[in-house]
Amino acid sequence: MNDEIIKLREELVGLSSDPIKTRELLDKLTEEEIEKYRIESTVHVGTKDIEKWKDFDFYKVCKTTNGYTIHYKGGYTIVVDERNVSCTSALELLMEEDKGDEDMELAKSAVEIIFRLPLFVFSHPATTFNIATIATMYLTYLQDKGEVPTEETENPEFDKFMLQMSDMMENFVVGLEKEGKEYERRNGIDNGNEEQTQGNGEGEGEGQAEAEG
Repeated sequence: MNDEIIKLREELVGLSSDPIKTRELLDKLTEEEIEKYRIESTVHVGTKDIEKWKDFDFYKVCKTTNGYTIHYKGGYTIVVDERNVSCTSALELLMEEDKGDEDMELAKSAVEIIFRLPLFVFSHPATTFNIATIATMYLTYLQDKGEVPTEETENPEFDKFMLQMSDMMENFVVGLEKEGKEYERRNGIDNGNEEQTQGNGEGEGEGQAEAEG
């Protein structure tokens, strides 16, 4: 409740002949308005809808009464309905306790990165189009086959498809690395070497001054 609302409430209470009853009615009115908004809103997760949550450095995962949310502290939130089993399973994985299992930590990192993609992918058109291409190819593959392959399913065609995707992603990463190096070159960034060179230069200058002195 912000300061302006509190001020208005207190003014109304001050005008009443029964301040206690007025304050009770105002509290009830506020609760009803919040409930009305919660029911009518397209996307809304109220405090009472959260069953448990886990807070990380820059994002928070919440289990709600009808699914999960992942909220990045920069202002980006994804709400996942419990009917979307694959996504809720992935978010549930993030909430599991850390057990020092390297494979589990790698899986958690991969899941978190996927959910974070929209935060930065749209800032780089080539990346956006490449990811969209890969996703479209995969969806087309699933539609053609009419099934979702699993680890237990022998499917040479799927294995070949995934190998092609792997090659594409490797080439994609190489391309990004080249772009990154080109960006660093254009902007005079050398990952600390420039600073180190300057430091050495300063040291040498001081040494020479002392020698001359």
